[in-house]
Amino acid sequence: MRWSLTVRIIWPPTLALVVGVTLTGCQGVRSGPGAVPDSGTIVWLANTITETSNSPRQPLIDAFERAYPSIRVELSTLPDSTDSARAALTGDLSGGSVTTGDVYLGDTIWPYQFGHDGYALPLDRYLPASFWSRFGTAGQPGQYPLVTAAKYNGHIYAVPFFVDEGFLYYRKDLLARARLRPPVTWEQLEHDAAVLKARHMVYQFAWQGDDFEGLTAVWTEMLADAYGGLGTQPATAEQTAAELDSPQALKALLLMRRLIGSGVTPPQVTSFEEPNTNNYFDTGQAAFQRGWSVAYETATSPDAHIAADDVGVLPMPAFAGQAAPGWSAIGGWDLFINPHTRNLRAALTFVSWMTGPQAQRILATQYGIIPANARVRDDPAVIQVSPVLQAAAHTRLVSRPSASTDYSHISDLIHRYVHMALVHPGMDPCLALISAARAIDQRVAGSLPCATSRSR
Repeated sequence: MRWSLTVRIIWPPTLALVVGVTLTGCQGVRSGPGAVPDSGTIVWLANTITETSNSPRQPLIDAFERAYPSIRVELSTLPDSTDSARAALTGDLSGGSVTTGDVYLGDTIWPYQFGHDGYALPLDRYLPASFWSRFGTAGQPGQYPLVTAAKYNGHIYAVPFFVDEGFLYYRKDLLARARLRPPVTWEQLEHDAAVLKARHMVYQFAWQGDDFEGLTAVWTEMLADAYGGLGTQPATAEQTAAELDSPQALKALLLMRRLIGSGVTPPQVTSFEEPNTNNYFDTGQAAFQRGWSVAYETATSPDAHIAADDVGVLPMPAFAGQAAPGWSAIGGWDLFINPHTRNLRAALTFVSWMTGPQAQRILATQYGIIPANARVRDDPAVIQVSPVLQAAAHTRLVSRPSASTDYSHISDLIHRYVHMALVHPGMDPCLALISAARAIDQRVAGSLPCATSRSR
């Protein structure tokens, strides 16, 4: 295989050595005349991926090295905490470290910041347009929400590796006894909870309502439901502020408050994070749960108090009158390439193989992880592996408002003010929404039709 290497030095402010390679050939990587080694050693920085000791990292490395025996991959472990991993990586990458690793796993909300700050290569310059079609969406030709979530300034800074998203978990046995169908709208869920309560059954709905990032994900889903979708691009700070200052945002927030006020949601939900909701559902205290894909693993474990066959999984509900299903926040992890890598060719080959059919089938069939590769994700044989993969084939994905160099600050403001409105039922929800919107963008005029919206 032949290919070319172009090296250009960019002086301050980045002082970065940018290596441009034009590549075609195996696994979708472009090649041209040249002599950069398609061999050697690369370092992959990755967290454990799963919440159990059964991690797919080493099996994936072993399979890759069998496919490419001239490339050796060394594994280096990142912290499992997203914030800790980001701090570790940005600390090294900001100093131009070449010892950080060649390829690293990163959260799906990082590409905008990492692209802006020069912590990742713009991979669309090295991988052909045809490569990105592998991340399409079932039933939506040309729609690539996983790819658009990885963009900054028109370039793609990460390759989708695996997906996580919100699901509605429910007790199949309880609904069957009450002769109820699984809910596909929020209004139906409220109705079903009331019916189960009247029959003295478990009825509550658990979700992540604490003042943390998980609440931003829940909020994004419900806001998208109220709008009937939020577009295909992650929102900018200005767009996020405008969305908060809207009747749709008020509709979403009123639903969340109503769920708590009516008792459908337990009052302690305002302190719930993922382990709390998992435990509440797994111990038989709730008929419904909003959870990520790992929630199925805990609900069907031997430690759970409910039978595995009684656990159902659906895409998230929609509002009545909106097309079903509802929207699921995009989670999961991407593959980034260190802009200071000394073996770009091997790093690109590794990234391409890891998102190809063999690696993605390993993730899905052996570990129950939702693959980013659409052809694998939509394969009937893969879908039948677990109810989560079956539900994932029908979900609609929405990005959190990560098109900002300071997404963490925007997210903090969203979950802070939404949480205040949930904890304090006497608080005017308009005040919470407009306060959040103006904290993000002071130019927000306040268009909500309530008294506090006119307060300046």
